[in-house]
Amino acid sequence: MRGFSGGPGRGGFGGRRMGPVVKPKDFKGTMRRLMEYFKKDKKLLILIFIFVIMDAGIGLSIPYFIGKSIDAISPKSGAVNFGMLKIMVITLITVYIADAVINFFQGWLMAGVSQRMVKSLRGGLFGKLQKLPISFFDTHTHGDIMSRLTNDIEEISSTVSQSMVQLMSGAIMLAGSVVMMLLLSPILTLASVITVPLVFLLTRTIAKKTKVLFKSQQEELGKLNGHIEETISGINIVKAFNHENKAIEEFSDINLKLSKVGIKAQIWSGFLMPMMNVINNIGFAVVAAVGGVLAVKGNISVGVIASFLNYSRQFSRPLNDMANVFNTLQSAVAGAERVFEIIDEKEESHDAHDAKELSNPRGHVVFENVSFGYNKDNLIIKNISFDVKEGSTIALVGPTGAGKTTIVNLLTRFYDVS
Repeated sequence: MRGFSGGPGRGGFGGRRMGPVVKPKDFKGTMRRLMEYFKKDKKLLILIFIFVIMDAGIGLSIPYFIGKSIDAISPKSGAVNFGMLKIMVITLITVYIADAVINFFQGWLMAGVSQRMVKSLRGGLFGKLQKLPISFFDTHTHGDIMSRLTNDIEEISSTVSQSMVQLMSGAIMLAGSVVMMLLLSPILTLASVITVPLVFLLTRTIAKKTKVLFKSQQEELGKLNGHIEETISGINIVKAFNHENKAIEEFSDINLKLSKVGIKAQIWSGFLMPMMNVINNIGFAVVAAVGGVLAVKGNISVGVIASFLNYSRQFSRPLNDMANVFNTLQSAVAGAERVFEIIDEKEESHDAHDAKELSNPRGHVVFENVSFGYNKDNLIIKNISFDVKEGSTIALVGPTGAGKTTIVNLLTRFYDVS
């Protein structure tokens, strides 16, 4: 071996920490990569999409039937059209049952699709770990790696399946509700959309903040898991050097940071729904007031107002759902970014095409003027030379950090010549 140098940094027990992410991936790019894992279930996704359309169609028909049921009772003459009322009641019962059946199969299929996606993602991540060089594991705590393989993957699993369906259904319900409201009353439609800009402004502001906080929360959780894993696996060393109190202090510091960022993330996330409810209630009150004036003037019927109020809620509910889903997705995307960071790591290089195969080794080891550093600017060993004859036994003696383990790592080719 001659003239080694370069490579990543290395630390001993309690010294390794996950470094900061230089450039986190954007939300759209990460979601696009996640969608690539759904390609194998393309046909099932089409079937799920059909179920979503059917479910949305049923949801859009219910307010109309409710309005017709109310109009079957004439407030002017006091007469009741029992024939029409009976038909509407039977129709409503039928569509509610159909809606429940469609939701069941839709959820069943989506659960299978999402779990297969997560299985593929988890398998890809674990397979990638087998191809990474030792330098990666020397610069990342085991707990942080385990956190990405378990916590982050689980976060994706529990979020993506629900979010996919809610986003598709919400978009259809939103468009359908607008169409039905325009058909019923353009004036009431104009009154109901005055709160839409407030919804988008609120969602944009909170989502921008929660994205950063949820990513920080996942990183701090990885550090905490790393500290726990290292402390437990090295408990003999902790006790031997009487470092129990130091380990507790380090745990408390990391735990406090995780708690602070978690509180901030949950507070900002918790702002969304109460504020959305306030905005929606304001819009609902405006629609009710304008509808009442139009009904008194005889421009619309009470049944139309009832239908419109339901459509108004169905219009605001997808906005609420999509805002809430987008907020929840921040946590899943933060976990996905951390997973993709490992998947994008450079794999261990293969042997050169002209590499010589070691055959019939005799145990004769020679180091001639070998220099090496895990960091190119900080050499650990400089111009080391020794000759170990076949069958002999030697001891590498020196203080911590002298390079004893490094020599063994070079000998076993855990690190390559750079």
